[in-house]
Amino acid sequence: MRGSPKALFLTHTAPLPLVSGERIRTFHLMRELDRQGWDVSLFSLLHSVPLGTGDEELLGALCDDVLLVPFQADKSHRYMRLARAMATGHAFQETYFYSSGAAQRLRAELPVDDFDALVPVTLYMYPYVPTRLHHRTALDTLNVDARRIEAMAKALARKPRGLVARAQLPAVRRFEAAAATSVARVIAVSPEEQRAFDDLAPGRVDLVPNGVDCDALRARETLPAEPSLLFVGSMDYGANVDAVEHLVDEVLPLLEHRETAVTIVGSNPPRSLAQTVARSQLPIDLAGFVPETGPFFERSRLFVVPLRFGGGTRLKILEALARGAPVVTTSIGCEGLDLVHERDVIIADHPSELASWIDRLLDDDDLCRSLARQGRATVEEHYDWRRIGTELARSLEMVAS
Repeated sequence: MRGSPKALFLTHTAPLPLVSGERIRTFHLMRELDRQGWDVSLFSLLHSVPLGTGDEELLGALCDDVLLVPFQADKSHRYMRLARAMATGHAFQETYFYSSGAAQRLRAELPVDDFDALVPVTLYMYPYVPTRLHHRTALDTLNVDARRIEAMAKALARKPRGLVARAQLPAVRRFEAAAATSVARVIAVSPEEQRAFDDLAPGRVDLVPNGVDCDALRARETLPAEPSLLFVGSMDYGANVDAVEHLVDEVLPLLEHRETAVTIVGSNPPRSLAQTVARSQLPIDLAGFVPETGPFFERSRLFVVPLRFGGGTRLKILEALARGAPVVTTSIGCEGLDLVHERDVIIADHPSELASWIDRLLDDDDLCRSLARQGRATVEEHYDWRRIGTELARSLEMVAS
């Protein structure tokens, strides 16, 4: 008799600790797939954020097999891989997190041919999947990379990263198209991105949105009176760094509440970000990596997401809503989420509009409470992980069949 179906997740960062959107998504999808009766295994690269106490034990309890491979992802190695991609006309995702040594360990230590479904998370991990197993592969995209790079090129214009993005865009489009057309299923996180990938892989794109653990996260009971803002996001992700720079340089100077305190939480903040924070006239705490974000949500009146580019959907917005924190974001920040302006969140794109809404919410307790109440109701109805896990299982069942 055939046993439970087997799935192998391939990630460029360990799913734990739960300190970034990608980690949160991967861990909860693995957990929900396990609840659906699948045997789950993990191949992951280890770098930047260390595993916390008990993280390896938790992964071991969830997974049949766990292979964690150290990987050099410091700035010098990343720049070297990017320069090589630029020089050879390849997309940076092809080698940014690829190591022949890690690939050899994958082949040697995990029975890749025995899995019913392989789930590389992002284009970064697609090169680790043997070509002969593409027909058993579901690519969890997290975003449309070509659109993300195009938005970066537009937002950053003539800045170095903007110029690199513009130069990389044709290669990224080719690589993304090649990956999407080669695998059995493509997993998209929003209806907009599902439609974009359907142009590349008609009839083989499944919607598995981001979510939140509504059982684990309780809405806070008290609205903080102090004027305080919170931003949470990995600081080794360019879109988050740009968002903080945009907030500090273009939004905060327009606030009428000059006593407002700002907290920036996220691992691996670059040295340039400390310089940005230092020139602000408002008090800013660059907290860096924290093992638990809950206390920061408890004491911050508003959660701000002033993103100008990026892809996928923002899990931290869903977490903020589940925790009962009012959210102020941009159109890009909440792209792909079924959220309504002035009902679930506040959406504003121009710095003066963002500042105006922040000022209003620092004064308007009733609006803050209304946003918190409705935002929590929306994520409970549409974005709970248990509901979303069923969609992933359905996608992988099509791969396995």
